[in-house]
Amino acid sequence: MRLAFLAKYREAGLLLIRVSIGLLFILYTAPILIGGPKAWAHFGAGAGHFGLHSHAQILGFIGSLLGCVGGVLIIFGLLFRIGILLVLILAVCHAISVYKGTGFRVVLPSIEMCFVLAGLLFVGPGKYSVDKT
Repeated sequence: MRLAFLAKYREAGLLLIRVSIGLLFILYTAPILIGGPKAWAHFGAGAGHFGLHSHAQILGFIGSLLGCVGGVLIIFGLLFRIGILLVLILAVCHAISVYKGTGFRVVLPSIEMCFVLAGLLFVGPGKYSVDKT
């Protein structure tokens, strides 16, 4: 096989995936977390698709905090599977709320992210992580 030499870079590839996904979740949720109660209420309004129509500010704050903390945990590989579960909850909720608002073709990127996160949940953080698991 011609590309068999790339197998020695498996851990570096896993680190690249970990850092890029963690940064994506931080870049997506940090402006909401910093934005204050108005941004939290807008972000938490998506919980209305689950029948939670009150306390949108609190739900938005919790959701943006989940995304930021989960992204940091994913990047460092510290409590990796807990970090993956935090952002997976956020991604599944986002996929469901987008699907109920638009349609299937619009929600495909969110579903793909859910599958990537589920795969990382099984694979683990790899050799280059803070807790060395």
